[in-house]
Amino acid sequence: MISQGDHAGAEPASAPSPPPSGVAQLLSALFYGTCSFLIVLVNKALLTTYSFPSPIVLGIGQMAATIMILYVSKLNKIIHFPDFDKKILIKLFPLPLFYVGNHISGLSSTSKLSLPMFTVLRKFTIPLTLLLETVILGKQYSLNIIVSVFAIILGAFIAAG
Repeated sequence: MISQGDHAGAEPASAPSPPPSGVAQLLSALFYGTCSFLIVLVNKALLTTYSFPSPIVLGIGQMAATIMILYVSKLNKIIHFPDFDKKILIKLFPLPLFYVGNHISGLSSTSKLSLPMFTVLRKFTIPLTLLLETVILGKQYSLNIIVSVFAIILGAFIAAG
């Protein structure tokens, strides 16, 4: 007989969860790609067609919505991440400023540039990140990753053309 405190077949709380299946990984990637594409289209429509007056307000609204979705998902045990800790914020302090700057400048450029040019410019952040991680952090990347990054850039140029 199992007592109230026991859970038949339950793993200990500290045991890591198994990695997601290939189908789950593929669906996650498709969901991410779809959301990324749609948010660019919605932002472009809001800032140009509907003449939304402020990319800053739009960015703050998107960040607030993201935080709320993550918090509700955490409360419902859909996703897991550590609780907010001021020590982490202090350790990583300049990074949130860079993120906000990147987000706001990206939204501002969405209203000023054509969608294909915006996509090409956005894709250039990937090789720049790889280059700076190699130079500053000394990270080494496999040939497969490097070829994949250049394929992404080539695809963006072809799409923009």
